Amino acid sequence: MQDLELWTLDELCDHAFDIFEELAAENLSAEDYALYQQNYESRGYVDLTIPGEDWAEITLQELEPELHYEAQIGLSGEQGQADMVLARILLSREKYESLCHAQWRGQ
Repeated sequence: MQDLELWTLDELCDHAFDIFEELAAENLSAEDYALYQQNYESRGYVDLTIPGEDWAEITLQELEPELHYEAQIGLSGEQGQADMVLARILLSREKYESLCHAQWRGQ
């Protein structure tokens, strides 16, 4: 991993948001997309987590926890409501690896 050019975790969050913004209108329901557009400045979030086993099944490859992250993007809940995860995006920290898979709310 020493010779690889890696995103920092903050950069990876920004990268995930860029991907989300580019693809959200096509992949979310009109209602979810409108809700996101209305609330993203005050309630939008991205959380990075270690990818679950379901990603290995989807991608048909072994994922390295130090290189691969799942970005969960959504809206934080209001008044005790649960957060709304709009997309789960699998990304690599390697800047030049094109690995990117997304699962969208409602699909």
